[in-house]
Amino acid sequence: MFTYAKLRSILDRRGISLRQLARDTGITSNCTGDLNNDRPVGIDKLAIVCQYLNVSIEEIVEVLPKAP
Repeated sequence: MFTYAKLRSILDRRGISLRQLARDTGITSNCTGDLNNDRPVGIDKLAIVCQYLNVSIEEIVEVLPKAP
């Protein structure tokens, strides 16, 4: 399990909406929906987001421990 809560926090602090992220990077609205709902996103899309925000992948995604 993983979460993109860190990404959403960065976007919020920078005043960037998911719609703007999609528009500026060329990723689809389906992809931003997946990011918003913590669904799987390809590493290639995450790399695009990291480059756009000038951050490392560890700064936008967090792997959560497996529930017992």
